[in-house]
Amino acid sequence: MRVPRRTFGRPLQRSVIALALVTCLATSAQALDWREPWVEPRDAGAAVSRSDEYAWRLFVALNWPADAATRGPDRRARFGADRPVVWETWQSAGNVYLDDGADPGPWLTGAVAPLAAERRFETTSLRDLPNLRRVVNGVMVPVVDPIANARRLTEIRMNRKSFEFIRARELYNIEGQLRAYASASAVSFPYGARDVKAKWRPITAGERSRYHTIQVRLADGTQRLYGLTALHIASKDLPHWFWATFEHVDNPSLADSEGWQLPSRDRFACRGEPSDCNRAPSGIGLEGTVWRYYRLRGTLSRYTDAHGEPERLANSELESGMQGSSSCITCHARAAIGMKAGEVERLAAFATSDRGSSDDPLIRRGFIGEPQAAWFEPEGQAGTRFRPLDFVWSMAKAQHKSP
Repeated sequence: MRVPRRTFGRPLQRSVIALALVTCLATSAQALDWREPWVEPRDAGAAVSRSDEYAWRLFVALNWPADAATRGPDRRARFGADRPVVWETWQSAGNVYLDDGADPGPWLTGAVAPLAAERRFETTSLRDLPNLRRVVNGVMVPVVDPIANARRLTEIRMNRKSFEFIRARELYNIEGQLRAYASASAVSFPYGARDVKAKWRPITAGERSRYHTIQVRLADGTQRLYGLTALHIASKDLPHWFWATFEHVDNPSLADSEGWQLPSRDRFACRGEPSDCNRAPSGIGLEGTVWRYYRLRGTLSRYTDAHGEPERLANSELESGMQGSSSCITCHARAAIGMKAGEVERLAAFATSDRGSSDDPLIRRGFIGEPQAAWFEPEGQAGTRFRPLDFVWSMAKAQHKSP
């Protein structure tokens, strides 16, 4: 398929316009309403001027116990009840980007049914699974169940606005994304679109009282208990989205952790103290629940601070090996699609050293600061031109539509 070259917009010029809009919104922010904490907030001004409180307001609403029948918050439930929460009823990326690029169907309705592990969590694709190996007693053997052998489980969920935007434009397969690439219109998700990325680790029954948990059925029929270790929230409250990342307080002390290499920033929980006080906020209903063991690592709503220095934000579970060079907003700005010699190309999520590939977590380096125009439109005739996909990396999971 030959796609005509064209200009895909100037990320730097757009960021200046967006920054002016963000500044205007910040001056009009009102105090956040906590009277109905199960109601999801939508307040662009607060996302800028009260960003840490806004992050916790989102955290509580999205982690409110879900009504199994309506897939919305159960306002009669006690916050912290041991049951699925609102974002766990959203559509899973595994059910959106299907192996054959097929239409995922309409938004989920009716009672919540258990989601198969291979659809809920990121795994090796079916076509690559036969080549997956691991070492057992010094011998390479095939991996039958990648879920059971994963050190962590990762999942991506999207709310109805995100899902319906993707479905309406057929962005769930590569052919639909290539049509967007060739068109003059930008990919721009609607206000209120939200995605989450979560990490889970196996835990013991004795740790259950400290974690939001799930039971995962493995391929052999057994069940394993997992605890939520990290939750990353991306919310289209601003042109460049609003970013907040949370971790379990135990993460730095885990045997396989590299610790928190950037200090946490939570001006809401640490009012009157240094913003890295490492506490959960009081007075918002966390007391007596497992959610009191989670910490806000920070928020982002712009590429640089007031002094022009690149903003950094890292989650030790999601950005392991590259915490010092991590910026959610800059990394996601590189979510894009391009074409070279008839083949689809994507911008890399990580930069690498000369010692290996981006698959090696020990040598990953993130991108920080303002996006560079040259990422998308190389000068001259050389290089692939890329079209931004509005900060949504999950679209890179799309497959070709089967004939």
